[in-house]
Amino acid sequence: MNILVICTGNTCRSPMAEGILKSLIKEKGYENIKVSSMGLGAFDGQSPTSNAVEAMKEIGIDISQKKSQRVMLQDLTQTDYIYVMTQSQKDVITDALPQLEDKITVLDIPDPFAGDLSVYRECRDALLAFFQKEVEEKDGFFRGAE
Repeated sequence: MNILVICTGNTCRSPMAEGILKSLIKEKGYENIKVSSMGLGAFDGQSPTSNAVEAMKEIGIDISQKKSQRVMLQDLTQTDYIYVMTQSQKDVITDALPQLEDKITVLDIPDPFAGDLSVYRECRDALLAFFQKEVEEKDGFFRGAE
C-alpha cells in the first residue's frame, strides 16, 4: 500500500505528516505500507524548515534528512491514499485527474511557513490528532493490505 501526503512546498506540513504517519504505522506494527510526502510546487532537494524539524524533534520524530520532491503524475496514479492540506490542492489534482477524487482526503491545515515555533507546534499537533484518528479508523483496512 502506498500513502502520499501532499502540501505546497514539501518543507513544512507534508514532511511533518509523513514523519507522524510513519511513526504511527510503525507503532501499530503494519508492514508493507509505504508513506511518502511531496509538494505541488516543491523544488526538489530542499530540507524541511528548521521550525518543522524542531517541532517534530520535540515529539521524538526526526525529519531532518527529508528532502523535498515535486509530485509527478505517476506518483499520484501509483498511490492508494492521498492526503492534502487544503481543498485547493485537491482541486488542482482532481482537475487534472478526476478519477483520483475518491482517493483524496483534505486535512484543512493552514501552512505554518514563516511562522514561529509555536505555529509549527500547532500544525504538528493538528497533524498528529488527525492521523491518530485516521489510523484507528482505518485499522482493519491497513491490516488487510499487508
